[in-house]
Amino acid sequence: MKRIILSGVACAMIATGCASTQENPNTAKGAGVGAAVGGVLGAVIGHQTGKRNEGALIGAALGGGLGGMIGNRLDKQQKELARIAETKRTENGLITKLKSDILFDTGKATLKPQAVNNIQQLAAIMKKYPENILTIRGYTDDTGSKMVNNPLSQQRAEAVRAQLIAGGVPATTATAVGMGSANPVDPEKTKEARAKNRRVEIEITVDETKVPKKMANTGN
Repeated sequence: MKRIILSGVACAMIATGCASTQENPNTAKGAGVGAAVGGVLGAVIGHQTGKRNEGALIGAALGGGLGGMIGNRLDKQQKELARIAETKRTENGLITKLKSDILFDTGKATLKPQAVNNIQQLAAIMKKYPENILTIRGYTDDTGSKMVNNPLSQQRAEAVRAQLIAGGVPATTATAVGMGSANPVDPEKTKEARAKNRRVEIEITVDETKVPKKMANTGN
C-alpha cells in the first residue's frame, strides 16, 4: 500500500512539474500532502470497486496535482496580500497580521478610516480565492483584566470580519475569535513588545472542494 502511494507521489510531482516544485518548496509540500491524502482515499474507493491498488495510484496522482495547484494559489495570494499587510506561509495556509494601533484607537473597537481602506484592499484580493476559509483572531496586550481584554479582542475581530464581508468576502467563510492576551508574539513587558502583541491576525486555510474546477483541471 505504501509503495503504491509513493508511486502516486512521484506521478504527481511529474504532473505538477518537478522543476517548479524544486524551486518552490511550498508547492512541493502541497503536492506531496495532496498525493498522500488522494492515495488513501483512492485506495478506499478502489477497495470498494475491487481495484484497490489502481484506486490508490490514481487518487495519489490526482490528489498531488490538486495539492500542488493549491500551493501555487497560496503563493500567489501571499504575494498579493504582502503588499498591504505582513503575510507569511504556514503549514496550513497563510497568516496576515494587522497591527492594532493602525486599526483602532486605544481601548476602542471602531476601525480607523485608513484601516477600513486597507481591509477593503485585502478583501478585494481574498474574494478572488473562493477556497479560502478565514479565521480572524483579535489579540490585546497583557495590561488590563480579562473582563476587559477578552470582549475587546472579540469586538475588534468582529469589526475586521464585518469589513471583509462588506468588501465581498462571503460571510459563511469568515469567523471572528477574541483571544484576549493569549499567544503574545513578544513576551517582554516593554511598551514596544506590548504594541506587537496588540494585533488582529487573519488565518487563511483552504477548502479543497471550492477550488475552481477549471483551475484544478488545467493546473493553472
